Formats: sequence, structure tokens, C-alpha cells
Amino acid sequence: MEETIQEEVLIDNLRVKASFSSSSGLLKWTGQGNGSLILEKDLLGISTGPLTITLHAFQLPNNACCGDSQRLRRDIVIDFDLPASHNLWHNEIQNCLNSYGRPKRLLLLVNPFSGKKGAQSVYKAVVEPLLKAAGIHITLRETKFQRHAEELVKSLNLTQFDGIVCVSGDGILVEVLNGLMKREDWEQAIKTPLGIVPAGTGNGMAKSLLDAAGEPCDASNATFAVIRGHTQSLDVAKVVQGNVIFHSLLLLTWGFIADVDIESEKFRWLGSLRLDFYTLLRIMWLRHYDGKLAYLPAPGYEETGRPYTGELHSEAEVKSEGNHSDIRHKNGKYTSDWRYMDGAFIMVSLQNVPWASQDFLAAPFAKVNLFCQFSDGCLDMIILRDCPQWTLLNLLMTMQNGNSVKSKYLEYVKVKAFRLSPGGRIGSDVQGGYIDLDGEVVARGVGAEGDGSKDLMLYGPTIDVSILRGLATVFSPV
Repeated sequence: MEETIQEEVLIDNLRVKASFSSSSGLLKWTGQGNGSLILEKDLLGISTGPLTITLHAFQLPNNACCGDSQRLRRDIVIDFDLPASHNLWHNEIQNCLNSYGRPKRLLLLVNPFSGKKGAQSVYKAVVEPLLKAAGIHITLRETKFQRHAEELVKSLNLTQFDGIVCVSGDGILVEVLNGLMKREDWEQAIKTPLGIVPAGTGNGMAKSLLDAAGEPCDASNATFAVIRGHTQSLDVAKVVQGNVIFHSLLLLTWGFIADVDIESEKFRWLGSLRLDFYTLLRIMWLRHYDGKLAYLPAPGYEETGRPYTGELHSEAEVKSEGNHSDIRHKNGKYTSDWRYMDGAFIMVSLQNVPWASQDFLAAPFAKVNLFCQFSDGCLDMIILRDCPQWTLLNLLMTMQNGNSVKSKYLEYVKVKAFRLSPGGRIGSDVQGGYIDLDGEVVARGVGAEGDGSKDLMLYGPTIDVSILRGLATVFSPV
């Protein structure tokens, strides 16, 4: 039975008749002023005075849709005549908010080097005020060097926090993931909800999560998603080369996209424009790479490639670890379900979520349904073997809305496991090339920029990818 309280009060100094339903969380008022809000959808938090309650609202404008309008922050002040009424309303509203299971204590990791080095200002101007209005206790840490976030969470007392939020690009989120996976208690640690507030160059994960809910991709919406406390499961890709293991959330790329992402770092001062600028340079001097790949196709994609029964090496013998697609084998060989491609490639990309960056919809089919969008147990593989240079420019432009998958030059395959043997650059004396995981180099060929001394893997030996289905948990708008 729905319980509703009613009272004549002042709201923003106007006399109104207000009502609040504790079961639906709907507050509405009529009289000299009219209005309403739904606590779960529209409220950051509340604060109270002797006879006042201030509602810290974060609402869409009237008659607005999530996809084309920005929420507005405002404080709604309710004045009561009697202490008893004030206490009743305060308790009812606060109890309703508490019932949503919102986080109360968060670890905030800010990367001051992300994008145009604006993460600190994003935190101060947007994230901190919203979290404080929600009454969330913040523990703030700035990352100082590469993989600092990984080191922090490896020894963290996770019982002190209801989640870890990264104000950064995608790289810090992936560092956190790998830190959690390297803990002795990783099976429990990986259940910690993770949040991402876009403050980097790419912001593919934040875009994917917010876009799925029809929300604009910005820091305020991402922060509000964390405040509301909704979570969903997220697939994790396990990347193995010999004894080296790395875990990925976003994408693995080899060839064109990796070259642009990594080599454009020298133009980081341009912000996101660095990617557009370097894309044009790489199209003008287009590279092709020799290589081999094998994969286990998802249902509906069995007719792609050629049947594969190649030899297994020991590093590919990935055992089952819960609900994920292992690399299956029989008598030292791949099962007949595996498929195979080789030859010259412009690029190979594996996507875990739809958006590779904030304006790059690489894998529009990387969705299942509203309730498990990013835990389908598959990666979306995009292959580009050959393409005229200026056709490639147009193709990349259509990736802004996902229409690139219609191109005859692209092969799009959902896979449950994957193996890559990257070769050298065709027509060049240098090997070149990068293996890029979530925006970070894990391996580079001879002649590629950088010395590779800190790379996790070697360029050339086989890299195997399997999927840990729904292993991670992320704060989500839905």
C-alpha cells in the first residue's frame, strides 16, 4: 500500500501544498508554484536546518529528453511551520534515499596527465560538488606515474569503500582492473564497483555506458550515474602471452588504429584533435602488416574465415575460469569450431564495448539488451584487409555513427576467443607496429617509436585472448 504524506509548506518562499510518496519516491507540489521530482532519478541528496530541508536536485528541464538536454543543478528549499512536520518529512525522504543502496564512501583516482591535463579541474568544478551534495565521503588520490593506480589498488583496504571512481581517460580504469586482478583476494576484490568520469582523450568506456542510457557523455552525467549507485556486469578480456597476463576492458588493436593512437602521443597538446590530425597522416602513408589470426566465432558467425586446426602452444592452453569462453583444444590442436585468417591487414580490432572513443562508434553491435549490454561473453572483431586510401578516410568518418560496418571493406565478426600472431610491416625494412590494449602499448615491433623497455609483452609471439564473462562491475546510468 502506498504511503503518502501531505503538508502545506513554503517551497522557495512560495506557499504550496506538497505531497510525498515513500513507495514511489515522488515529491510534488501545487499552489503558488508547481513542481515535482522523483528522488531516485532527480535528487543528489538533502541537507537540513532547524525547520528547513534543502533538496539538492539534478533534473532535466521540463519536456526534455535525456539524449539532447543537460540536467540542471538547483537547490529546492522547503520551510516547515512545526518541528514535528520537519522531522517527519526529513526522515521519510532520507529513508527513501537510503533504500536505493547508493554509495556512501568512494575512492576517487584523478589522473592529472589525462587528455589536455584537465582532470583536476574537472574534479574540482564538477565531480567534487556533486558528490558533496550527495553526502558521499571522498578519499582522493592523484596518480603520479604510469601504473600508479594499479599499485594503489593492489594493497588497498577495499572494505573502506563502496566503489572506486576514476576521473581520467580509459587507461586509469584499466590499471585499477589489473590491480584488483593481481590481489590475493581478487575473486572478492573484482566485485568492487568501478566508475569512470570522462577526463581524457578517448573516453570510450564512459561514452559506451552513458550512450546506452541515452545520456550525453560528460562529467556531470557520469558522476550522477555513480551517485545513483546502479551497477551492471562487464566482460573482461584476459590477454595472455607466455607467462604474462593482462586484463582489458575496452579494446585490443593492431595496425592502423594502434599506430594513430600511440604515435599521435607527440601531439597530445592538441587534445582529441591529435587523433584526427594523425589519422590523415597515416592515411597518406598507409601501412599494411603481415600476420595471422584465429578465433572462435559466436553463433551466427561460423562461416567467416577458414577452418583452423593449427598447433597449440602451451601459452594458449587457457583453462576454464568460471563463466567465460576458454580456448578449447583436443589432443594439442584447436577444435574444428575455430576459424583462421592470414595475409596483409591494415588493422585488426577487438571491441568489448561499442565506442572506442567518444566520437568513434567502432562496434555498434556490441550490445545485448538493456539489462546486460556489456556481458554477452563476446568481443566484436573488426578486420580491414585493404582499402583505397581516400575511401578509408570516408570509412573512418562513418565510424562516428557506426555506419562503417556496412562497408564492403570491413569484416565484422563476434568472437568468443581470439589468437593473434602479428608480423612485420609489408614493404619496409623495419618490423614496426604496436599491440595496443585500452590505449596503452603492451608490445611494439622493432623500429616502432619508443624503446619498448617497459612493454609488458613482446611483438611477434602469439597473443591469446579469452573472455571472463561479466567478471567486473561498473556504475551505470541504467
